[in-house]
Amino acid sequence: MTAAIRSPDSPRSRSGRKPAAGPAKSKVTSIARARRAKTGPVLPNYSPANDEQAQVRQSASVLKVMPARQQQPVWLRSLLQAQRASSVAAVMLLGGALSLYGLTVYGEQRWSQDYQTLETLRLQEQQLSAASEVLKHQLAKEAQNPETGLAPQNPGDTIFLQPAPETRSPVAAPNSEPAFKKGAGVETPLGY
Repeated sequence: MTAAIRSPDSPRSRSGRKPAAGPAKSKVTSIARARRAKTGPVLPNYSPANDEQAQVRQSASVLKVMPARQQQPVWLRSLLQAQRASSVAAVMLLGGALSLYGLTVYGEQRWSQDYQTLETLRLQEQQLSAASEVLKHQLAKEAQNPETGLAPQNPGDTIFLQPAPETRSPVAAPNSEPAFKKGAGVETPLGY
């Protein structure tokens, strides 16, 4: 519905032309007439043209009283409570199932990543042990070559070193008496 309202203070006024009154049962009602029907007369000497508008206005101002709320039967209340409880349980079960599903998917994803890492480490271990054996073999070959200047081990060429003499420090020798006999009733563990 589109309506245009002209301000009473508007400098532009049309000639004294008023809209033609339509049939009484027309669906189009002027805005001014609709406002007057809702709010009542604006001018002191104004009275409604017909009694139908007055009756409509009076019936619109009457408030209908709702009947008092009746007490629900016990079986209906228990069914409503059971419905609420089952709805809460269903929501909780759905949340638990979704979280369990998410954890399962996440766990499987992590397991596959860790398994790939394990396989990579096993492969690297095999490559490292193979490279170590190749280096040992090359060193053994080079040791057998007389041009390198390496000689086989001989027990007569073994060097023995004498241990350094012990120096005594001025630290007091530990007492052979147990620690718990020293104090008067104070027990100290031996490890301290």
